[in-house]
Amino acid sequence: MKDKYWTILVVGYDGKKIKSFRIRKSLFKAFLLFTIGIFSYIAVASFGIYKLDQKVASLEKERDMLTEELKTVMRENARLFAITEKVKSIEENLLKIDSFLRKRGIRKIKYAVGGISPYADDDIFKYLDINYLTFLEDRSSKLLKMLRNIPLGYPVYGRITSRYGYRIDPFTGKYEFHKGIDIRARYGAPVRATADGIVEFAGRHPGYGKMVIIRHKYGFKTLYAHLSKIKTRAGKRVKVGTVIGYVGSTGKSTGPHLHYEVRRYKRSKNPVHYLVMR
Repeated sequence: MKDKYWTILVVGYDGKKIKSFRIRKSLFKAFLLFTIGIFSYIAVASFGIYKLDQKVASLEKERDMLTEELKTVMRENARLFAITEKVKSIEENLLKIDSFLRKRGIRKIKYAVGGISPYADDDIFKYLDINYLTFLEDRSSKLLKMLRNIPLGYPVYGRITSRYGYRIDPFTGKYEFHKGIDIRARYGAPVRATADGIVEFAGRHPGYGKMVIIRHKYGFKTLYAHLSKIKTRAGKRVKVGTVIGYVGSTGKSTGPHLHYEVRRYKRSKNPVHYLVMR
């Protein structure tokens, strides 16, 4: 009958101590299979953990890349938002300038007023620099402020009946220099300041009749004469477009009209040059 046991001898280091163990073959095989199974499970589990660690590392790397991309997108969006706000501010200034010029009777600005040309490529924002837009915003604001302080446009709408320069004086018949222009308008038509400034004189003059003189920046002064009524006073600060009087025929006048002068640094200028932008 075949032996069902294995005998295991354990020999000591000096060879004197010998111990023997008997173990059933079936039990040993079961233990061996169990041990192999455990090690196999550990090996498979370790490999799975290794693969999982690799996957996690890959996902973390992808997450970091996406985080950086998100930060880039957020920075770009913030930049585009800032650019958009700057463009809006510039557009508002340009529209104010355009409205100001149109109200003053000056030729309307053409081509893409108040914004980028509709033919511009969508990628134009990629090439806009926020510092440059800040510069444009500042310059457009200064331009608008400057325009408000320069006498531009008609003080009253009407036909010019007498121009700047030498002419025959209707009262003396002599060839004399006419320092302004005469604008024929209906009696009582409102006369408006052509720029921001401070009223320097508002009262009567022997030749000019009821008259207003406004002092502006950059050495400019404007004179409005032959008024029927004055609607301001000396020392008052007025804005461009403010009604400062009404058309009349006071002083040396042959009929209802406005005598209008532009002076700079005490020298008379041809007002026609300030009526329209050419």
